[in-house]
Amino acid sequence: MSGYQRFIVFAVVVIVGTLAFVGGYWARGSYVGLDGDAAGDLAVIEDAYREIVENADDPPDTEKLADGAIKGMVGELRKQNDPHALFYTPDDYLSFQELTSGEFTGIGIWIKRKAGSLHIVSVLPDTPAKAAGLHAGDVLVAVDGRDLADLTTDEAVDAIKGKAGTDVQLTVSRRERELEFDITRARLELPNLQARTERGFGYIQLFGFAHGAGDQVRTEVRNFVREDVAGVVLDLRDNGGGLLTEAIEVAGVFIEDGKIATFRQRTGPDRVYRAEGDAYEDVPLVVLVNEGTASASEIVAGALRDLDRARLVGTRTYGKGSVQQVMTLADSSAIKLTIGSYHTPDGHDLDGKGLAPDVAVVQRRAQLGRALEMLEASTGAAG
Repeated sequence: MSGYQRFIVFAVVVIVGTLAFVGGYWARGSYVGLDGDAAGDLAVIEDAYREIVENADDPPDTEKLADGAIKGMVGELRKQNDPHALFYTPDDYLSFQELTSGEFTGIGIWIKRKAGSLHIVSVLPDTPAKAAGLHAGDVLVAVDGRDLADLTTDEAVDAIKGKAGTDVQLTVSRRERELEFDITRARLELPNLQARTERGFGYIQLFGFAHGAGDQVRTEVRNFVREDVAGVVLDLRDNGGGLLTEAIEVAGVFIEDGKIATFRQRTGPDRVYRAEGDAYEDVPLVVLVNEGTASASEIVAGALRDLDRARLVGTRTYGKGSVQQVMTLADSSAIKLTIGSYHTPDGHDLDGKGLAPDVAVVQRRAQLGRALEMLEASTGAAG
């Protein structure tokens, strides 16, 4: 998902720990570490569980009862103040973990909810979605006939994904017309980036922040320096995020020292992430951003601008400054909770606000050209 913007939409995700629920809480009176009210509430859940198992005419199996209890709690949290809260079954959690590995089964689109609808913000190259004719800007209406109006982004992702070789039907709205696409899901390997030269400058398009993204960006910049390029464009458009650790690594490729981001949570002290040196701090840099630039991408873009390392070109970013933590439960299911927020070096909280570009360029096709013009002007180079 919130990615990283999962595939759709990835968040800044930190995967940690184990939180026991089913295996540890069913013994009456054993709610260690909970205050009286919380222990009493769990005792009520235990009572309800026992009554259903022992007295219901046709009770569901105990695993489904436990899942239902967790889903109910997570649902209440989502309704109250955490739109990113989510429960993963063991199978769903395995699927989620694919997203941080850079490999997954799906059709190859990024989606985002805005103005009450789910929009395709990017269609990845060489994917089933691209071959079928889906476009960035299409509005998702239904999946296999199921209306998507009331689904969260994560739920829509789950509906679209499936086993490789199986088919999914997407209904989209495009310029006031409804279109249907029958697409065969495939096993996809999402590259972290692609790189090339443009008019004598290096160009790196970073798709996500899966494992290895930082090292890969560093390798490409090193190659550009050896080729004596005059500057670099880092393209973070439609990059919905990924692993926080990789975002810090990517920023550190260009920032020699200083604060990159601060993580603040309800409990515990702030955690400050700093550059660790060995940066290409003298390479001129421009960063491309748009409304699909979210989460980990905003950490990188915000740090580069706050530290006067780069200027941003494009449109305002998504504005996802919250941090989600995914915690595995005793049966290998998991819950995702918002546990805090990150802030740029100057202390800006991006959640719901995003980053305004230094140079606004609305038309996507013109954004790269404008970035190259800025590098030419700042370096005196011309391709």
